[in-house]
Amino acid sequence: MMIELLVQAQENRDQNATLQILESFIPKIKASLLQVPANHREDLKQELYVKMIEVIQTFDISELK
Repeated sequence: MMIELLVQAQENRDQNATLQILESFIPKIKASLLQVPANHREDLKQELYVKMIEVIQTFDISELK
């Protein structure tokens, strides 16, 4: 399922697919943010989402198809 979402996100610029990918990582992100001082969590969370979107858009999917 993740592969299909990744392909949709890249080939069709499908924002819903990108959002679904991001949402699947929310539990891990929340757990990881607990290791960071509270006053830095929101900034780090935003940076993580930006980086994840960049990776989703640039990940080499040619071998996945």
